[in-house]
Amino acid sequence: MFSKVDTVHICIKDLKKSTQWYVEVLGFEQVFDSGKYVVFQIGQGGSTLTVQEGEVRPSSVKPILFSDALEETRLKLVERDVKVGEIKEAGEVTFFEFWDLDGNGFEACQYITD
Repeated sequence: MFSKVDTVHICIKDLKKSTQWYVEVLGFEQVFDSGKYVVFQIGQGGSTLTVQEGEVRPSSVKPILFSDALEETRLKLVERDVKVGEIKEAGEVTFFEFWDLDGNGFEACQYITD
């Protein structure tokens, strides 16, 4: 029935300010700008992230991004004044949470290898 996740949609308060933040702080590649919403490519994955001005609401849905160097990624975000949580471990995965300018939650993860 479905072949992939096309995009994850997030509401933000200020399109211009958030677009700049996602590009400069997280290193996302902007691939489309309609003037009302912006689409980003994240790394080598096929899915995208779309941001659009709107009512920012708490959500139980959280994009999870993979990192090959979780501790380094966390330190880079801390250096860029991003609100980040501590690294945690759950089974075969280590992860931490972080938040964008409007409080939208993300998670970064890495698989534990022997």
